[in-house]
Amino acid sequence: MSKNEDLFHHFRVDEKMQVERSLDWIARAESRYESVLTPFLNPREQQILDMLVRRSQDLSVTFDGGYAEAERCRARIAPQYIDEEDFELAFLMVSSLATAGELKHPDVLGSLLGLGMKRDKVGDLLSHREGCQMIVDRDMADYIRLQLSRVGKSTVRIHEIDRNQITAPIQETINMSISVASLRLDAVASDAFRITRSKVVTLIKNGRCQINWKTSENPAEPVKEGDILSLRGAGRAKVGEIQGRSKKGRLLVSLTRYK
Repeated sequence: MSKNEDLFHHFRVDEKMQVERSLDWIARAESRYESVLTPFLNPREQQILDMLVRRSQDLSVTFDGGYAEAERCRARIAPQYIDEEDFELAFLMVSSLATAGELKHPDVLGSLLGLGMKRDKVGDLLSHREGCQMIVDRDMADYIRLQLSRVGKSTVRIHEIDRNQITAPIQETINMSISVASLRLDAVASDAFRITRSKVVTLIKNGRCQINWKTSENPAEPVKEGDILSLRGAGRAKVGEIQGRSKKGRLLVSLTRYK
């Protein structure tokens, strides 16, 4: 068994492509003695990359998504002696021409993807009362300004803003405790999102559920502490501590539900 094949055992099967991509970036930084800038990565992809870079004594990795609480970040992998801080980010403000108001994240993202953009060229999209702040790959900024004219039914205008103008919306959460027969995805998601088990199973099989930003179509897939579950149209929840079993043998699980 090769070293890389043994390495894959530490990750989920559906994460193999991301592991291979990360290893390619690392190999390029090592062999060419250069800094490598990645596309935007979700938190799980960042975690995978960080774990793999730590295996090398000669490399370091840093992340930047434009603001302290950023979820999606670009990474820069470089030899220890290279100190490069430019992550080639651009900051845009999208606002409606017709009426002032919040532009919803799914609508903005859908409009960007409709332009033919790849998801990894786009960082966080921050909806505000004035519109939506976008953090994007600098190379795509001019293209977005020229091509993005509508979001949903709204005609929009776009202008560049400074990094220090980025403000993260306050994330409201609800802490809750659930009782489940097992840590199957369908069981936990059903209680987390207050949806019947049968409906959750259908949604999962239709590809509408993610664990740690990866789509799962397996209702029986196990979840663990720290996993982030998202169900399209229902929201997101983080699996907290497994608190033990009830007298009836059911698992008691703490959850944080994001509004």
